Order: sequence, then C-alpha cells, then structure tokens
Amino acid sequence: MNSGLAGKSIYAFGDSIVYGHVYPHSFVDLVSEREGMTLTKFARNGATIGADPHASGGQILAQVEQATDIAPDFVIFDGGVNDAQSIFRDHAYTIATYAAELEKTLHTMRRKWPTAPIVYVAAHKLGSRDWGTQVALREVTLETCRKWGIAIADIFGDTTFDTRDDAQRAKYTFDDLVDGFPGAEGSGTHPNMAGITTFYLPVVSDRLQQISSR
Repeated sequence: MNSGLAGKSIYAFGDSIVYGHVYPHSFVDLVSEREGMTLTKFARNGATIGADPHASGGQILAQVEQATDIAPDFVIFDGGVNDAQSIFRDHAYTIATYAAELEKTLHTMRRKWPTAPIVYVAAHKLGSRDWGTQVALREVTLETCRKWGIAIADIFGDTTFDTRDDAQRAKYTFDDLVDGFPGAEGSGTHPNMAGITTFYLPVVSDRLQQISSR
C-alpha cells in the first residue's frame, strides 16, 4: 500500500492483544506487513500498566525501559485490559495508581524518543472484564493521553466490536489454536484474524496514515 508508511519503523508495547496471545502474530504485525513497515514488538502476555505482583507479564513500563534508545518512526501501545482484572478482581491497586503509572510510562516514552509519534490502541469493548472498571480506566486513559498529546486508535469508541454480545465473542475472539491458527469461540479478550481484519486493522492503519500525512 502506498500510504507513506512504507519503510517506517514501529516499536510495539503492551499485553497479549499486542503480542498475539498464543499466536504471536497480532494486529500490529498485520498492520506493519500491510503498510510495508518494520516492526519491533516488546509486548508480553499478561502485562499491565500498574504494578501487580500477581500479573504474569510484568509492567509495560519495564518493556519501554528495556527498549533501545534509537528512535522509531512510531510507538504503539495498549494497556488496561489486564489492569481491569488487577483492579476489580485482585484489588492489587487502584485506578489512581494506574493513572500515575500510565503517566510514568508516557514520560519514559517521551524521554527516550522525543520525536516519535505515540499511538495508544484502545481495545474493543470486553465481555471478559468488569464493565464499570473498563469505562473508568478508559476515561482516565483518554484524559492522560490528551494531556500528553498521544494519538488514539480507538477500537472501543470507533467500531462496533463488543464481546459483551455473545455472537461477536464467538465469531471474533479466540483462546486456542485450531490447526495452528487462531480459532473462534474465545472468552472475548483476544481478537482472532476475523476480529483483527474487521476492526483493528482499518482503525490502526488509518490512524498511522493520518499521522504520517501531517
């Protein structure tokens, strides 16, 4: 695709939605392939913005700190999906603590790569997480991103992807592989290829193209 993105580099941070869960070929891989970009992916399954000793993937801040200081053309990240569990189910920290850690994460990104545009990918509406916690985290995250001038690729707000709807959960998400590829009938968290290509790919690609054309 001749969008001005060909040859550009992306660093991608976050949780299993960015990593790909058990199939490490997520929406960011498909976006980079479609646009002819170079991807370096630091995301880990189970990662959180806040520090939860029970979370398997550590903090997204640690991913950023461990990345090279050489600046990419774009930084992409997500967060909040596992934080919703840490806050609502595990009571590991509060939304205020999440907000403070998000500030630290964005500060570190800006310090390391001051010229790189940063894009936050707001995941779809999740039937697998407490709704009130999702909404509260979204409000805090969008407010913080506005403060820092962070672009939003808003799957949550700009698409109809909502796995509280059982038909969408079954069609567009997966937990396990079938013949080596993402299946269906998932818990509602991890988008399968149909979920990625229908909802994530167009929104994220369009957002990157908009930034690149400025």
